[in-house]
Amino acid sequence: MTGPTPHILGRRALLGGAAGLAAAGLVGCSDGGPTGPGTLPGGAGKNGGKGQNGGKGAITWWDHNVNLQKANGAAYDAFTKESGIGVDYTYVQTAKLGQTLQLAKQSKQLPNIHSTAGLELSIPALIADGWFQPIEWEQDVRDRFGDDGLVDGLHVFDDKIYSFPIFADKQYVAAQWYNKSFIDKAGIGQPPTDYDEFRDACRKVMAANEGSFGFIFALGHTGRLSEQVNAMAQAAGFEGLDGTLFRTGEVAYHDQAYLAVIEFLRSLQTDKLVFPGASSLDDQTARARWAAGAAGYYMDGPWCSGTVQTEMPQFLTSLDVGPMLVPDASHELVAYRGRQGGNYYVSSAAEQGDACSRLLSYLPGEKYNIAIADAMAQPPYDLTAIEKSKAIEPWRRLIASYQDCVFIAPQATLQNADVQQVARHSKDIKPGLGEIVQGVFSGDVTDVRGALKKLSDATAADREQAIAKAKAAGASVSADSYAFGSWKPRTDFTSSMYSR
Repeated sequence: MTGPTPHILGRRALLGGAAGLAAAGLVGCSDGGPTGPGTLPGGAGKNGGKGQNGGKGAITWWDHNVNLQKANGAAYDAFTKESGIGVDYTYVQTAKLGQTLQLAKQSKQLPNIHSTAGLELSIPALIADGWFQPIEWEQDVRDRFGDDGLVDGLHVFDDKIYSFPIFADKQYVAAQWYNKSFIDKAGIGQPPTDYDEFRDACRKVMAANEGSFGFIFALGHTGRLSEQVNAMAQAAGFEGLDGTLFRTGEVAYHDQAYLAVIEFLRSLQTDKLVFPGASSLDDQTARARWAAGAAGYYMDGPWCSGTVQTEMPQFLTSLDVGPMLVPDASHELVAYRGRQGGNYYVSSAAEQGDACSRLLSYLPGEKYNIAIADAMAQPPYDLTAIEKSKAIEPWRRLIASYQDCVFIAPQATLQNADVQQVARHSKDIKPGLGEIVQGVFSGDVTDVRGALKKLSDATAADREQAIAKAKAAGASVSADSYAFGSWKPRTDFTSSMYSR
């Protein structure tokens, strides 16, 4: 099983209506498969005996998970063998998926099943807006997640399952992946751990590798950039998540930790250590440039090696990974992350809802978890599967390190279920953190603290108006719902710690 050969879907196809969408499928139907992102070596998987095309009446599936295509392809095949229903798979690049789904909804072309990367509204808001329908599973499938795997407010809403976790909770997205040959040639021993060490390592890489730069990252991908700066802010001392302090619930993007991270990144540009075209790069392009020798270091999540394995397999033996950076030796590496949400959802437009639910039931289980580990995506929901996988040592080492420095964060929706109603009234604040960092690099944002304070104030004001609307509709919620006075650093916030 080599996995499905995907369609590659773009904005032009959607704007062209149904005919344009069909044409986008034809692009991926050549004998050799598509040459764009997401192509897997070895040709098309069976995909229900229909190649990449599930045929008439097939379930349509779109996602951004290039390194899960083999794992998901095995589930497609098993489902089709049992049901006789094919699966028509389309890969959409991470940075483009949100816009592509929005256009598809407007033109009534949403797939039956899809991931949600880039849809910036909360899941409760998307449910309220009519995006999804519940997943209908028998108890034996639910039991695969144990007593606390399917969480109210994350996967279950109004007693209905809308999604489920396929990845483990503990991880961060700002690891420093590096080109081993560049680092060895520069005479660098252990990976740098703080800002000054990293800056020095970048200089050594450039001195030893003519024409290359020290560092490259996806500055053009604001969603990913925001995630990375949020994670690095935690490592710099911010005791919260996504700009919100755990203990008080205060929105504080203007905290000194965020300023330290942004000033550090800007200093790399000032010192001419950053690949000069980074401002236009999304994650896929930046990663490909890095693998081609544009820079020694690349900031990415745990999926980096899996994506390289899929798209640039010749580079896989040349990569290694170091930890997320801290400002200096006085800081101990730490990150906080909430319980893992869902990855795949059934569209409300899907007429074959029962069949979609059956298809998704092929994902939870040992085989799928091992396949995720083989693919070196995010760590699988069941971490014991890693020992049975073919994952390379750097990825295994990174995943193991998460267990020592990543801790479960408190989440307002788990403290007060009515927070879901607040989320339904929340708006997407622009410019957001990613856009502000972009502006710092372009020179459009000169008062960094001032821009971050405006973001804090706008985010707090939006939450206030959303709370007011939720209360008017009967919700019992307040600003206190976002505060966790019992929170302690470097400690998992468990279900028993919520004050309900």
